Parts: sequence; C-alpha cells; structure tokens
Amino acid sequence: MGSLKPTIVALAALASVAAQAQQVSPDQLRESLVPYASSADSVTLPDGRKVGFTCMGEGSPTVILIAGMGDFAGMAWANVQPEMAKTTKVCAWDRPGWGFSDGAEGRHTVASSTAALEAALATGAIPGPYVMVGHSLGGLESLLLADRRPDAVVGMVLVDPSVPNQDRLVEQVSPALGAGNPEEQPAIRGLRQCAAGIRQAADRGEEPPSQCFAYPPYFPPALSAAFAAKVRNPIQYETQASFLTNTDHFALAANPVRNYGDMPLVVLTATGRAPPSGETADAQAQRAVFTQALDRAHDELAALSSRGRKIPVGAGHYIQRSKPQVVIDAVETVVTEARAAAGN
Repeated sequence: MGSLKPTIVALAALASVAAQAQQVSPDQLRESLVPYASSADSVTLPDGRKVGFTCMGEGSPTVILIAGMGDFAGMAWANVQPEMAKTTKVCAWDRPGWGFSDGAEGRHTVASSTAALEAALATGAIPGPYVMVGHSLGGLESLLLADRRPDAVVGMVLVDPSVPNQDRLVEQVSPALGAGNPEEQPAIRGLRQCAAGIRQAADRGEEPPSQCFAYPPYFPPALSAAFAAKVRNPIQYETQASFLTNTDHFALAANPVRNYGDMPLVVLTATGRAPPSGETADAQAQRAVFTQALDRAHDELAALSSRGRKIPVGAGHYIQRSKPQVVIDAVETVVTEARAAAGN
C-alpha cells in the first residue's frame, strides 16, 4: 500500500485511497473528484459551523451518502453518486473535520457526528424525507439518524456496515484482530503532529509545516485549492484524530429496542474481504470466525425491518468501488419502494 503525507482528507483511509486508485486510472479518478471541490451545498448550523455536502440530481426522497471511518466523501462515492443522481437527489456528506465540514473542540464520536448531520438536515437546506446510505462505520450513523428521526428516514442501504458492539464481537471471537492502541498508528501521529506544528508556527509567526498540505497527484487542482484554507486550521486535524481514536463508536450505536417497522432496508455484505498481508495463521483462523459472526450480525441488521434483506456480494469491503452497480441498484430499489410506500 502506498502512503500519503498528512492532509485534511482520509488520513486513516489510506488503504481506501490506494484500493480506489488501483481500480481506475488517475485521470478518471481526478475527473470524478471535480464536483467535490465546491462548497456550494454546504449548510451553516445555528452555531456558525459549516457542514459539507455535495449534492447531485433532483427528486424525493433525498439520498444521504455517509462514508466509512476516515473517508472523504468524494473518495468514497465519486464513482456511484452521479449514476444514483439519475434517480433522485443524492447528497454526499462529510463528518466534522473532513472535507468542507468544520471541526470543533471536544470529543468526537458517531453520536456527535450524527448530531451534526441531524442539525444540518433540520435547517431544511437539504429537504427530506431521506434514504440513508452508509458504508462501513457510516452504517452506524445511518442507524442512529433513523433512530432519532424515524419520521424523516424512509429507507436505508448499508454497504458492508460496521455493527453495534462490534468491538465486543472482536474481543469475544477474534481477539488477535484487536486494533491495539490507535494513538500508535502512523496516520494518527501525523494528525497530532500537524495540529501541533500549525499551532507552533502561528505562535512564532511562521508558515505552517508544508507536509501537512500535500495531496495525492490524482486530486484535481480545484479540490486542492478548495481545501487550502481548511487544512491550515489545527482544529480540523484534532477533530479527525479524536474521531479516529475513539473506542466508543460501536457501543454508542447499540439500541436493543431498535425497530424500523416495514421501512425498505438493504444490507450489502462483502464476501471477498482480503486479509492483511503477512497475517499470522492464528489471526487468519480468527478472522474466519469473525467473518461468520459479522455475517450473522448483518442478518440481524436486515431483520430490523420486515422488508429488510441481506444481499451477499462477491467483493471486498469497498463494494461501491469494485461492484458499483450493486450499490446503485440497491439504492434505486429502496428509493422506488419508499416512493411507493408514500403513494408517489
């Protein structure tokens, strides 16, 4: 896997960036990211914070795309959002600290990020009702928003989602797969160093460290320029680091009484996840056990609705990259069902 210098985008998602870059040419990837250079769809919260959205298409319900942990919306959804937008209005959203979304002081979890999304939608700038589409950890925020706004969420597609209490599941069936101390990860150290370096440079009246503002070569110039102001704010890095190192996400998403009635719901489960290179035989055996447990947990997610269904997909974790049509079709199906339920 290649590496990137620390930037405001997907610091902990370097594997995602590398995987995506391998499946399309740099020119194709660069072109697909151009729409994400605009902050025109950003929403201002009552407290003055900006929450970044990139919207395409027209129609109702509005699809809200939520990327996985550490992903910038454009890298997660650029190759599927335009096609989805032929069916209805589709808005890709960035968590606080990523893309055009302002960071903030304090502790960041899926609960706080969902609250920011909920507040942005409450402004009316992105009209409902909504179909939530969450990849990986974004599945937890999709669940939480549907819990909080059952009146507004009329459908859901979960793309190889994380599951509530997943950390406990790992401890129970595959402890060898535990992530260890997240603060020791190079990407997290890079975020901390950039935040500290920018603050120190400001105190000395110097230019901030340039290595914090490097972008991959397939970023279009407009996107790099658009992020230029954001990446000079240390709070962006601190917000990302807080979210990426928080260990409470999975517990916060747990809800023993969650029930979505007959809401259209599709869970896409990847059946071709590749193990990390160099993994020990013991870890490989435990990974197989965890995969089975996660598969059962995906069954439980699908069972949250009487119309829920799980669809196995022969792909890796980033189904939207390797099998994009599967995700596009699932979203179109849920949108169609939601329209029918509303009598549209």
